[in-house]
Amino acid sequence: MPARLTDAPWLTSASIRRVFDAIAIDGDTARVVGGAVRNTLLGEPVGDVDIATTALPQTVMERAKAAGLKPIPTGIEHGTITVVSGGTPYEVTTLREDVETFGRHAVVRFSRDWQADAARRDFTMNALYADPDGAIHDPTGEGHADCLARRVRFIGDPHARIREDYLRILRFFRFHAHYGSGAIDAAGLSAVIAAREGIRQLSGERVGHEIRRILPAPYAVETVGVMAETGIIEIAFGGVVRLEDFAHLHRLKDFAAEAGDAILRLAALSCFVQEDVDRLFERLRLSNAEAGRMALVLVAASSFSPALDDIACRERLYRLGHETAIDAALLAWCRVAAGAQDQSWRRLIVSLRAQTVPVFPVAGRDLLALGMKPGPGLGEALRAIEADWIASGFTLGRDALLASV
Repeated sequence: MPARLTDAPWLTSASIRRVFDAIAIDGDTARVVGGAVRNTLLGEPVGDVDIATTALPQTVMERAKAAGLKPIPTGIEHGTITVVSGGTPYEVTTLREDVETFGRHAVVRFSRDWQADAARRDFTMNALYADPDGAIHDPTGEGHADCLARRVRFIGDPHARIREDYLRILRFFRFHAHYGSGAIDAAGLSAVIAAREGIRQLSGERVGHEIRRILPAPYAVETVGVMAETGIIEIAFGGVVRLEDFAHLHRLKDFAAEAGDAILRLAALSCFVQEDVDRLFERLRLSNAEAGRMALVLVAASSFSPALDDIACRERLYRLGHETAIDAALLAWCRVAAGAQDQSWRRLIVSLRAQTVPVFPVAGRDLLALGMKPGPGLGEALRAIEADWIASGFTLGRDALLASV
């Protein structure tokens, strides 16, 4: 019996049925393609649902509008229309085949050939299609088996697939980090090693986007290890990495919400001094907020140790805020020899999580109400009161602090 999706709620939703009903008429067909099919087969969460169709882009626009749906020509020149149905957006792309390939900007033409459309995709597990009734189509003949076995393999010749877009080097590792099982595909690995210098041709934005998605993945430690051994990481980052620290942070399962953050993991892997922050900012096109957070956490990490008492912890919470304080403590923890097994660090993080951030009860307006004049003296007085408040273990209230002025 052909493979079939039988329990995919996204496939039976009213919103997607309206899209199918609108597009798949007058001899045209439409099928869900890629991630939604792959993730459903693997029991993984499904995000966006993409649709491939034989209908031409302008036809999709006209049919969607006629059916009362909202078509948006987000990439009409490349064959993609975003169709909004019941508040849910679906990317609907006309089948394509390559006419000429020269890197990322290939020349394509619209097609009605599902085999040709599958052949131009990257990995076999991403070239799976599902009919509206759930029947799965596998034009490469290998995608269904590879998907169930969690084998990430290029379609056809890996060298040719990579030459079409060098970003596929990083995508190869990203998909293995998320979905792979066992050893990384040997043919694919050989091809990415041979083509690794092509990473230098990619924009920092594209490289940074892929790195952010690799680092929090379930199998990131093993995958990043292979990337380091093969020189891929050095080309992408332009610096050395500390795999042991990265692995320690990855193992902090009890703190997955914080430890799973891509920027914190990037700091653990490749950030030791401010120059590293500056380098990563340039190489991976980090945002100002990301680079600023990384720099702050890097400096703050040096002030954390399991010997901190509750008052010292509260002071750091007050100075840094909850998120940054916990990030800094996690970064410090992952860099000790015992790593995730060090229970004293675990107790420190638990303590930081449990405490509230102290709120300084005095403001400048309170001193002005007492008759103080605006200016440097007011700021100095406020800082002195703040120091008394911290020294009291954050126990003195507003009235007691103002009484000392």
